[in-house]
Amino acid sequence: MTLADILRPQPPKDHEEEAEKVSLSAPVIQPAKVIAVWGSAGSGKTTLAVNIGFELSSMDLRVLIIDADSYRPSVAACLGLTEPGPGITAMLRLARTSRLSVDELHRLTEEIQFGKKSLRVLTGLNAPSRWPELDSDSIATLIQFSKEHFDVVVIDVSAELEQGLVSSGSEISRNSSTRVIIDQADFALGLFAADPVGLNRFLWDCRNADFEFWPVANRVRASTIGKNPDRQLRDTMHRLARLELRAVIAEDAHAADLSLLKAQPLCLCAKNSKTRESIRLLSLDLLDAT
Repeated sequence: MTLADILRPQPPKDHEEEAEKVSLSAPVIQPAKVIAVWGSAGSGKTTLAVNIGFELSSMDLRVLIIDADSYRPSVAACLGLTEPGPGITAMLRLARTSRLSVDELHRLTEEIQFGKKSLRVLTGLNAPSRWPELDSDSIATLIQFSKEHFDVVVIDVSAELEQGLVSSGSEISRNSSTRVIIDQADFALGLFAADPVGLNRFLWDCRNADFEFWPVANRVRASTIGKNPDRQLRDTMHRLARLELRAVIAEDAHAADLSLLKAQPLCLCAKNSKTRESIRLLSLDLLDAT
């Protein structure tokens, strides 16, 4: 017994058992960090979201990855989930009827184990026409529910931000789900491909980005940017958009191809790659940020 134990006030003896029951039945759960991975189409958003999820899970955090891309959901394909089930649409249907529960979450998400670690994945739409089911209120309810049961929630969202787009069959705005997720997120990443076309596309997309985000350059290599690509990207972003890069993801084509071939994150199939190390450092920055 330490001095701190001696000096610590002790509960009355007849209340010790009751206090123990309370602590076991009502554990204190810290709210999760919600990370929205946004960026230009073709920039590698899904790959980054998946790898951030696995990096944070490897740090003994409870992680949920949600595929909420209403245009091109790809998380299931990235992880080789050939029969992902109803996924997000079923969870949102429960949210609309106030029937979300831990049991339903376990039933409708995929648990992926790697070594002694594991995380859960909520797969995306199984048909493009079902995007109206990603309504803002249900999405917000799902995020709040997820925060109560995970340490980190990583959400892959669409690149599209334009407001006011509706279809003849729905009054829901086409991109409202992406908007509400970014509004609810603690951090939003703005990913772009580090080449002249990718940078130009991202600067165009930024015109609709009326929110704070972390600019992240992906697939950074001298062959498309020139000498000192990191410095050139930082200078260009500052000069053209007054944006400061928060991270650069180094290109490693062999590791990326191996990840696609095996349908595994880099921490499993290419743990010593430059790309994996870049994503690990970004994950640590997100974890430490307030």
